Amino acid sequence: MIASLPEITYKELIALLKSFGLILRGEGSPVIVGRNRKGMSFTVHHHPGKRVRPQKLAKILKHIGVSHKEF
Repeated sequence: MIASLPEITYKELIALLKSFGLILRGEGSPVIVGRNRKGMSFTVHHHPGKRVRPQKLAKILKHIGVSHKEF
């Protein structure tokens, strides 16, 4: 399943978190904090200048409560 996920940019990560998250703080910084659709908080640590690899993207999707098919 991870092999089917793309490598995305930081801007695409922010857009993903905004579309599936309720509250988002820390945009533009290495630490992004938000709440998923179930109201549970999540924290994503990622440097804005680096791309998000598929393995990390899979973990982020799991934390925000989004399935691979939804993505």
